[in-house]
Amino acid sequence: MDNVGIMRCAIYARYSTNMQRAASIEDQVRQCRGYAAQHEGYEIAEEYVRFDKALTGATVKGRDSLSFLLDAAKREPRPFDVVLVDDTSRLARNTEDSLRTVAIFKFNNVAVVSVSQGIDSRQKSARQLLTLNAMIDEQYIVGVADKVHRGQEGRVLQGLVAGGRCHGYRNVPIEDPTKMAKYGRPAVVGVRAEIDEEQAAVIVRIFEMCADGMSLSQIAKTLNAEGVVSPQLSRNRNQRSWGTSSIREMLYNERYRGVLVWNRTQKVRNPETGKKVSRPRPASEWKRVDVPEWRIVSEELWKRAHDSYAERKRNFSALTTKSGVSKASTSKYLFSGLLVCGECGANLVIVSGDGKRAYKKYGCPSHRYRGTCTNGVMIRLDRLEEQLLHYIESEILTNEMAAYTVGRFEQELNKRLSEMVAQSEDYKSAADNLRRERDGIRAKAERIVTAISEAGHSTMLLKSLADAEEKIATLEARIEAHRPPDVKHAVAEVREYAYKSIFDMKSLFRGVIQKAKVKLAQHIKELRLTPKQRDGEWVYEVTGEWELLPENKCVILLVARDGVEPPTRGFSVRCSTN
Repeated sequence: MDNVGIMRCAIYARYSTNMQRAASIEDQVRQCRGYAAQHEGYEIAEEYVRFDKALTGATVKGRDSLSFLLDAAKREPRPFDVVLVDDTSRLARNTEDSLRTVAIFKFNNVAVVSVSQGIDSRQKSARQLLTLNAMIDEQYIVGVADKVHRGQEGRVLQGLVAGGRCHGYRNVPIEDPTKMAKYGRPAVVGVRAEIDEEQAAVIVRIFEMCADGMSLSQIAKTLNAEGVVSPQLSRNRNQRSWGTSSIREMLYNERYRGVLVWNRTQKVRNPETGKKVSRPRPASEWKRVDVPEWRIVSEELWKRAHDSYAERKRNFSALTTKSGVSKASTSKYLFSGLLVCGECGANLVIVSGDGKRAYKKYGCPSHRYRGTCTNGVMIRLDRLEEQLLHYIESEILTNEMAAYTVGRFEQELNKRLSEMVAQSEDYKSAADNLRRERDGIRAKAERIVTAISEAGHSTMLLKSLADAEEKIATLEARIEAHRPPDVKHAVAEVREYAYKSIFDMKSLFRGVIQKAKVKLAQHIKELRLTPKQRDGEWVYEVTGEWELLPENKCVILLVARDGVEPPTRGFSVRCSTN
């Protein structure tokens, strides 16, 4: 340890959901402080008393405080020697994450102590105890999930709401006056759905418009133009509006015909991102329950609407997707996913043309399919790509820009080195300590070699020698980490990378689109297209940032108008310095 006899302690605490008491954090920290007070030489490093609130233990992703402690443990000199937790479930309720977290701390010579369970990662039996408790912690989550699922199934079979809201209904809690919950209120034993007459009238109208032959986009535009309130605000939009996808979901929602279909999907956690994704379940696992009091749409209207929609799908199946939008809008083009409407912020998509009988054109989907955006300007796909590529190749992918990038890198590198020089005494002291520790172990290893040569083969001595060599290798790596970088070599590598990237990208643009898209996404976050009038015609003013050159904001004017267009003309470029 860096300070003989003193064990500097960090504390980590966590609670899972907003339904748990925030005081749970205080309880955990108090337990850890009590443990430190009972052990001579244990001192709490107050800066490293950290906690994560309302975050699941099923994954370590997104837990900023735990990540902070893991990063801090890798520093030299090390700011603490021990991490105290109330119990192992606070680290994780996932066996793999729990063991990995402890292993990272241990590799960086930081012990982990679970104070309520008496587990210390420095103990010989620590890994077995950690594994056993981690499995128990993980099984707790599995058990809770199973109980919740069984409870939801029971409610569904009774015709009650299992969770969530549905447009057209309001959720009404069912209270049991014989049972008391928190704050002296009756306990809620279930939730029933009650028809919202105002929303139900809109749903009936949607089915009638569909039955009368209106397309999904026509229905959406009509409702938006009349100011009819949509179900909810989309996560990627700044205003509520009706869209083709939400209307299609309504047309297929069997609740409106008095049938509850439950258990169609399940949530699965992605082990790489820590986020849950929805996966479909086999139809054999679905639960269908008749709830006549939920019916909003008559069976006759349901059938007419679906017959009419099926007829349109047959007529336009070659040109439309499931949501009723042009297939071209979901295809993958070089700049798809990067183009954003400058008026409303929606991602621009192909809204016109199939590439055979008419040119494919980019436009704003909020204008085309919802009628909620004023941007009705469309631009041909081929013209947009040609002009954007020409500008990128002629103004950005140049030797001058590569030199600028290398110069910026060298400035930042020198700045960082200056900061390191200011801390050089601390780094030098830490490196010297590591060297002394390494030299001491080397001397010990030499004595072991001498003992082996004199006493002959000894399993214990050979093991001691192997342990010493392993420690020496670890210390060598840590000493190497304190070695100042070779600035000239680093700059030369970046220069070579910059020029190679330019050559590679120019080649990619004329090759496989998918590879070029991946490369573009590494440098461009988004391109914002704002409609402007120039010389009596509509153009798109395109603004964006090239990630390698964060101070270089450029504006491109692209010819963009509907109908037949003349050959592509040159366009002006204005570069701003702010």
